[in-house]
Amino acid sequence: MKRNIKNLNDSELREILSSQKQPAFRSEQIKKAIYKNRKKEFSEISNLPKSLTSYLTENFEINSLKIRTVRKSRDGSVKFLFESLDGNSLEAVYMPWFDDSSENVERETLCISSMSGCSVGCAFCATGKIGFKKNLEIAEMIDQIFLVEDYLHTKLTNIVLMGMGEPLMNYSNVIGALEILTDPNYEIFNRKRITISTSGIAPRIKQLAKFIRPVKLAISLHATSNGVRDKIMPINQSFKLETLMDAVEEYYKITKIPITYEYIIFDNLNDTENDIVRLTKIARRVPSRVNIIPFNDISFTNPTGFASELKPAKREKMEYFAAKLREKGVASIIRDTFGGDIEAACGQLALSEEKIIQTIEI
Repeated sequence: MKRNIKNLNDSELREILSSQKQPAFRSEQIKKAIYKNRKKEFSEISNLPKSLTSYLTENFEINSLKIRTVRKSRDGSVKFLFESLDGNSLEAVYMPWFDDSSENVERETLCISSMSGCSVGCAFCATGKIGFKKNLEIAEMIDQIFLVEDYLHTKLTNIVLMGMGEPLMNYSNVIGALEILTDPNYEIFNRKRITISTSGIAPRIKQLAKFIRPVKLAISLHATSNGVRDKIMPINQSFKLETLMDAVEEYYKITKIPITYEYIIFDNLNDTENDIVRLTKIARRVPSRVNIIPFNDISFTNPTGFASELKPAKREKMEYFAAKLREKGVASIIRDTFGGDIEAACGQLALSEEKIIQTIEI
């Protein structure tokens, strides 16, 4: 079976080239052709000798995904269902942010996946209901971006690893993808335009802080006490809030990048005055902001147990909560929800295949 060339690091690619008696500079030629010039076939790389082109074609793939379905929302967002070469499925969501005139797109964000399915099992998330299928390869994360840009004929401005899966439980492949995506030689993204969202894998947060081109960090928090967080996020049983906060402080100390806390407000669960006080203390530990997120419907997954008891807070409660945080000096907004009508909103990714628009390969 052919290997995907995007999964190779520098030393692996150079070793392969050396085995073919090719100079080391061919490595950068190949990578620039693939990542900067977006070549999809080795035969399109015109500055390689024919013998090397033939060898690469026989032994390696450039592409790792095909688009299986595309669903478009009334709000302009688009959900993509991809299929990998090994038959697994994953999803990504395109989100256009409009300026004040609501006519011009100010920024274009793609929410990409790091896993097919998820092993964390948060009570409020549809992805966890389908279970863990696999960690995505470096190529499969990058190709979500390349395929969407090709399909929409656009250049994305921002990337968030907030789709299916827990990025920091696929750490080595996520770092491999970040090394490529933030490499200035390939002009894909500035590191400041990339955000990783984690449920709180404390040791990996500390490790991520030492990445050569650090990115923004978002903490999927959703509770201010261990008792509540244990119920809605099983990962908290391994990494308690105290351990998580220590890791967050270390991340900021090393990177100097402010933290974002994501906080879904559930009715009569994490919406009390005491929660406001505790969240204020958490947010003040390092420069940060709080994104208040609506609880999006996951009833289509037929949740059971505690998950079936979760109810969304009313808009008035969310506005009150955010206002109280701001009164206490904590930057807080109620985040827009994209794609609720196509099961593309936060927590809703669960490999839905309705409304097939187009299937293409790359």
